[in-house]
Amino acid sequence: MIPITAEYLVTAISGIVAFALLALGVLVYISDRKSLNNRLFLTLSLFTVFWIVAVLLVVWLTDYEMKTLASRSVFGIASLITFCIYHFSYHFPIKNNFKERLPLVLFSSLAMFAASTFTPWVVVVVEKSAAGFDKNVYGSGYYVFAVYFAAFVALSFYTLYSKMRSLGEMEAVQTKFILFGITVASVLAFTTNAILPRLTNSLYVTLFGPSMTLFFLAPTAYAVLRHHIFNLKVIGSEFLTFIIWAFILLRVLISNNLEEFLGNILLLIAVGFFGALLIRSVIKEVNQRERVERLASDLESANKKLEGLDTARREFLSFASHQLKTPMTIIKGYATLASDPNYLNSPDKMKQIVGKINESTDQMYRLISNFLDARAIEEGKITYIFKPMDIVKLTSSLVEEFKPYAARKGLQLALDCALPSLTVNADETKFRQVIQNLIDNAIKYTEKGWVKVNLEKGDSQLVLSVADSGIGIPAEVKGHLFGQFV
Repeated sequence: MIPITAEYLVTAISGIVAFALLALGVLVYISDRKSLNNRLFLTLSLFTVFWIVAVLLVVWLTDYEMKTLASRSVFGIASLITFCIYHFSYHFPIKNNFKERLPLVLFSSLAMFAASTFTPWVVVVVEKSAAGFDKNVYGSGYYVFAVYFAAFVALSFYTLYSKMRSLGEMEAVQTKFILFGITVASVLAFTTNAILPRLTNSLYVTLFGPSMTLFFLAPTAYAVLRHHIFNLKVIGSEFLTFIIWAFILLRVLISNNLEEFLGNILLLIAVGFFGALLIRSVIKEVNQRERVERLASDLESANKKLEGLDTARREFLSFASHQLKTPMTIIKGYATLASDPNYLNSPDKMKQIVGKINESTDQMYRLISNFLDARAIEEGKITYIFKPMDIVKLTSSLVEEFKPYAARKGLQLALDCALPSLTVNADETKFRQVIQNLIDNAIKYTEKGWVKVNLEKGDSQLVLSVADSGIGIPAEVKGHLFGQFV
C-alpha cells in the first residue's frame, strides 16, 4: 500500500484540478463552438493542463535529465499561457478598439517558449541541494522571464480594464470576475513556481502551483458561460444520454450468452428512444424559455417607446398651453382690431396691426422650431451641417432684424464688435437659432433701458454674450436654467 504523504495528496489534488480544468474548457467550448472566446478558453485550458503535467513530472521523475527538461517546459508552457491570456482578454467580451499586435505578441511568446524549453537560458539543470531536495539551477534568462511574465499579465489586465466603460452591466460584471482571476491566479502561480523554489531551493513547493490556476479559470468559465446557461441543459442531457448509451453498448459487447445479448440490445434501444425524447423535451423547453425571454425583451422595448410617446404628448400639451397661448392671444386680439372700421380706413394703423401679427407669428414659429429641435436632440436624431460662415455678418444681421422690435418697446439694441469679419466652421441655422433666442429673451424681459450684444475673439475661443438692463435671473431659477419651460 502506498503511504499517503503530503506529496501524494497534493499530487492527487493537482490531478483533480487538471481534470476539472479540462472539463471546464470542453464544457465552455461545446456550449458555443463558433465563439472565438470559447475556442480561446479551451486552448488556455489545454495549455494549463500541459503545464500541470510538466510540474508533476518535475517532482516525480527520477532521471535528472528528464527532470531538467520538464522544469524547462514549465517555464516554456507558462509563456504560451500568458499569450493565451492576453489573446483572450483582447477579445472578451468584445474586441478592444485599439489595434491588436497579435503577430508581435505571438512571436515573442514562441521565442520565449523555445528559449525556455530547449536551452539552459532559464533553467540550467535540476540537481540535489545540500539539504537533499531537488532544486533548479537558474540561468540568466530567469529574470528576463519574470519581467516578461509580469508585463504580459499587466497588459492583459489593462486590456480588459480599458473596456469596462464601454460594456453593459452584465458584461462589466463578467469582466470583473476575469480581472479578479487574472490578478489572484497570476500572483499565486508565479509565487509558487518561480519565487518560492528559488528562495527555498526545493521544487516540491511547485506542487501547490496547479491549484492556483483555478482562481483564474473558474471565474472565467463562469463569465463565458453566463449567457449560455440554457444551452448547457441540452449539452448535459446529451452527455448523460451518451454515457448511459455507451455503458449499455459495452454490456452488449461483453455479453456472455444470447439471452443476455438480446436483453442488452432491447435495453439499448429503449435507452436510445427515451434518451432522444429527453433531449427533445429539453430542447423544446430551452427554445420556449428563450422565446419568452425575447418576447419579454421586445415588450419591455415597446413599453419604453410608449412611455416616450406619452411623455412627448404631455410635454407638447404643456408646451402648447405654456408658450403658444401668449402669441396666439396677441394674434387674435389684433385680428379683431383689424375688423374695426376705424382701423380698416387707416393704412398706418393696419400696417401696425400687420406688423404685430407678423411678430407674434415669428415668435410662434421660433417656439415650435425650438421644441422640435429639443425633441430631436433627446431622441438622438438632430443633424448638424457644418460649413464656413461669417459669424460677424450673421450676428450683425440678426441685431438689425430685432431693432424694430426693441424700438417698439423703447429699448436701445446695439452690437459691440471690433471685428470686421470672422469665419468659423459651424451650422449656420442652429447658430442663428441660438442668437435669436438670446436676443429675443433679452428684449422680452427688459421693460426699459438697453440690450447689448457683444462679440469678441479671445486667445483660442470666440465669445458671444447678450447683456441687458432687465430684471435678471432669480437665484433659485439659475439651477434649472436649461430645463424645459424655464
